[in-house]
Amino acid sequence: MSEGDVRFAVIGYGNIGSRHVAFLSEVEGAVVHYVCDKDEERAKKGAEMAGCRHCTDIREVLDDDDVDVVDICTPSGLHADMSVMAMEAGKHALSEKPMALSLKDADRVIEAERRTGRKYFLVKQNRYNPPVAALREMLDTGRMGEVFLISSDVFWNRRRSYYEDSKWRGTLELDGGALFTQSSHFVDLIIWIGGKPVRVEAFMENVDHPYIETEDTGTIRMEFENGAVAVMNYTTAAFGQNLEGSITVLGRKGSIKVGGKYLNELTEWNVEGVERPELPPGRPPNTYKGGYQGSMSNHDKVLRNVVETLRGNSRIAVNSTEGRLTVEVMQAAHISALERRPVELPLRGKDEDFDLTRTIPFPER
Repeated sequence: MSEGDVRFAVIGYGNIGSRHVAFLSEVEGAVVHYVCDKDEERAKKGAEMAGCRHCTDIREVLDDDDVDVVDICTPSGLHADMSVMAMEAGKHALSEKPMALSLKDADRVIEAERRTGRKYFLVKQNRYNPPVAALREMLDTGRMGEVFLISSDVFWNRRRSYYEDSKWRGTLELDGGALFTQSSHFVDLIIWIGGKPVRVEAFMENVDHPYIETEDTGTIRMEFENGAVAVMNYTTAAFGQNLEGSITVLGRKGSIKVGGKYLNELTEWNVEGVERPELPPGRPPNTYKGGYQGSMSNHDKVLRNVVETLRGNSRIAVNSTEGRLTVEVMQAAHISALERRPVELPLRGKDEDFDLTRTIPFPER
């Protein structure tokens, strides 16, 4: 360990926590100081891989003055509480997506960040995918002209074994559903491209997983302040295997589609005066226990941003305000689907107070 190293405590050594531990070894200036998991055998396994201490209680991590960053890789419903706990203990917080399962919890995170002066980082690794970065460059330079339509399709498969492997999956309290867990990266990208959303309308259903509480399929329509419209279709009920993870952007001077199964291919490029770029190869998708795959594994870039920001050499790539807006759109989508009405943003009154965990499980609706 060298002077200036940033010391991480990884909380949760499951599928994604193990990826964080592995990637931290690749990041110059990052040191894993703890692996914490309520299952002691898993905590020990992670600590052996990282060559660090292990524990089963996050309070041990929070009481250790040598910990700089609490890296939260737990079930989604725990992200907000643990982020607040970390910052109140004087640590910086890095949270896997989503930021929270409710707008109220997202606001608690932002308040803790403001009150403590600690930094909050959110994992949105798909922004670093080479095709996504190429798309973003065209938007930033204005080469595509005014964007008027965005379309995203997330056609993935999650089998019964996926839910049985970890009992929190598919629950309203800790998972939140296919939108919050599998599709929030795509919502983030739509907002990143489209700007300020002002209206959301959605349809949701559980079509193929009657043994879970959440939805597995949905369609969301978003309207933006600048007049652009976005439509997202998502499901975890695609037959047999993942089919597609894509985003298409139509502007007055160009059309680009980032496709493949995991936003990993530049499938369409037609921009006025700009030739199709030659892109560097991206990382493969995350592969997890049970044989299923998820988004491209750019966590090294996320973790490097944390280190460089804390060293004063960079700024937070995805901040709490951006995370909150993604949560707000997803909450609005659930309200719209449940109450069969369009929902205006920003959320106010009972819409702002909406609690997904207190709703009726989808198979019973």
